[in-house]
This record gives sequence, C-alpha cells and structure tokens, in this order.
Amino acid sequence: MKRALAVILSVIMLLSCCTVAFAAEKATINDKGEKVLKFNTDGKFKILQINDTQDTDKLNKRTEAFIRAAVAQEKPDLVVIPGDVCNDIFLGANASRVKTALRNLASLLNELKVPFAYTPGNHDHDKDDMVSTLEQMQVFDEFEYNIWDKNKTEDPGTYNIPIMSSDGSRMALNVYMIDSQNKDGLANGYTGCYPETTEWYKNKSDELKAANGGEVVPSVVYQHVPVKEIYQCLEQTDAKHANDAIFSLNDYKWYLEKEDYMFTDPDRMVRNDNYVGEAPCSEVFDTKSGEYEAWLEKGDIIGAFFAHDHVNHFIMKTDDGIIMGYNGGTGFAAYGRGAHRSMRVYTFDENDVKNYKIDSVYYDEITGDNVKIVPIDIMSTAIFGDILRFLLRMVFVTSWKGSR
Repeated sequence: MKRALAVILSVIMLLSCCTVAFAAEKATINDKGEKVLKFNTDGKFKILQINDTQDTDKLNKRTEAFIRAAVAQEKPDLVVIPGDVCNDIFLGANASRVKTALRNLASLLNELKVPFAYTPGNHDHDKDDMVSTLEQMQVFDEFEYNIWDKNKTEDPGTYNIPIMSSDGSRMALNVYMIDSQNKDGLANGYTGCYPETTEWYKNKSDELKAANGGEVVPSVVYQHVPVKEIYQCLEQTDAKHANDAIFSLNDYKWYLEKEDYMFTDPDRMVRNDNYVGEAPCSEVFDTKSGEYEAWLEKGDIIGAFFAHDHVNHFIMKTDDGIIMGYNGGTGFAAYGRGAHRSMRVYTFDENDVKNYKIDSVYYDEITGDNVKIVPIDIMSTAIFGDILRFLLRMVFVTSWKGSR
C-alpha cells in the first residue's frame, strides 16, 4: 500500500514538474511574482497580433477556428490583442454578458497555452458603463497565461511588457500596450490616448533607459486607434478623382495612397501584402495626445501597429522614419475582407531587434475555407465612399473611367 502510494505521489510530482516546465518555456516568474517573457534559446521571439474579433457572448466559430490554426502554425511567444473584443452591435448586453465575451477569447488563448496581452478598443470602451476598463483587465487576468501589470490601476489598459534576452541578462525588447480610448463625445475621429498616458510612456521610457545603462530599449507599440500621422501615407484629392480614392470620415475629404510611403523592404516584409481599403479613422487631426511627438522625443519606438479599420492591412514608414501600420480585422462577427481576414506576425532576433520581420496569416490560406459571402462585410465604413462614388458618377460621368 505504501509502495503504491509512493508511486502515485511520484507520478503527481512528475506531472506537476512537466506543467511548470511547459509554462516556463513561455514565461518565468521573477522574485516579485511577476510573469517574465524572454527570447527563446534560438534567439527569436514571435508576436502574433489578433484584433477586432468583436463577438457577443457567443464566440464566432470561424474566428475560433482561425485563432486555433494560427497559433498552431505560428507558435507565437506572445499574442497581443489591441482591442475590440466586444461587438458594437451587442443586443441585450449587460455586465455578465460582456464579461463572458471577454472570457471567451481569454479562455481560448489560455487553453492554447500561449501568453496573451489585451488593451481595450473603442467598442470595449462602449461597455465601460457596464464593465469598467479595470474590470475588463481583471477578467483577462483570471487566466494563467494573461500578461498584465496588476499594479496599473490608473489607466489600466496602458502598460509595458519587458522581453528579456534568452540568457535573461538584459531587456532585449519592450512591448507597450497603449489604451487609445474612445470618441469621448467627438463627432468624428477619436481622442487618441490621453495626455497623461503620453506622460506615463515618457516616464517609463526614461526608466527603462536608465535601467539599461543609458541606452534606449527598442520598443514596439500596440494600440487600437491609429495616431493621426498614419495620414502621411495619403494625399488629399478632389471629387473628380474619387474613382481611385478613399473617403475619410475624419474630415469628409477624399484621399489617394502614396505608394512610396508603403513599406516594402524585402528583407523585412516576408511578403508585400500592403492593402489600403478605407481611410483611417484615426485620432482627430487636432488632438492634443502628443503621442507621436513623444515617440520621436524618446527615440525608442521601432514600430507601432494598430487595429480598428478592418479593411486596412498595410505597413508604412513616416517622414521621421517610424514604421507603423495595420492588421486588418481578425473576426467574422464584424466587417472585414471576406475570407482574407488576417493576423500579423512579428519575428524579432535578439541580436538585431530593430530589423524584425513582418508577415501575415490569412483565414482562407490557413483554414482552406474560401467563404464567398460574409454578409456583415456590408457594414464597412468604406461603404460611405462607395455610395458617394456612385453619386459622383452621376455628376461627373465623362471624368470617370474604370472602377476602383
């Protein structure tokens, strides 16, 4: 009996060790009880970006299949979720159902045993009166594989995630999750992050620099709403040239893409899949967030990546040399690019962090499901441009050739 009990206890201990070891491949616990991520033994670290799943308390089956397939194929070291987990059309929403919507995505990623980090989007903020931002962060933090700074009770959706070198001796990369807030009563565009968020970023950047021997720590930003500088890749045009243009709800003007602003470096972009499908619904043009200016001041941002505009999937380079861009929508409960819904993949090398590689994962390619019609796609904000384009054709008939 004692021998049998000893065997059982040995098996239990072995299984416990295996569980800890598996978790340790993705994250370790430091002496403060914090989860710490680090580069793998091969010197690589991979981030997978998922955004705009926009479910109610029922997780869309196609979205779930997409996430499962992408995680299995890419084996990311961290999944970042820059917002809009909750649907804007959430009939009968209440605190319980909103929390279920958040838990559904968190539970799936936890089941897949991949570290994940969340910051709210505008539609998540639409539910603040039911579930506050802090409560949303705490829902995600119910799960073992969630990464979040629990001490961040003020502006809790804004925090940073240090990524240590493979030997644990230094911080090789830093990830900023920034809460870009909501409309806050604005008719067009979004507030962008609050000025106090920008101040937090500047202070954190200085803190990391001091701890790194006076050298800035290369950092990437993930947030929902893009900064207004995303418009550097567009140029204003007039209605007579709207056939090839996109219509902006920020200022009710037409814009054309500047192709030379699209980032196409073959050594960095695994494939050249830049697609501009709608005018960015960015922070308002006269915003006082100061976020982009702060990036330039601190000099640590090597990339900034957004969500929000579901049919935009491009990477650009600003006049100041900052690489930034979009992942298109991931989920099937909100509008998107049909079967070509996407996730972004970023692969970093600890010996050359600034020259990371950027790739994409597409639903149709990874699942083989080339669904022809997704009815919700008619809800795209680009539809306003299509309607205006049709009306303009009635006025400028002789000026219009071909179709966009």
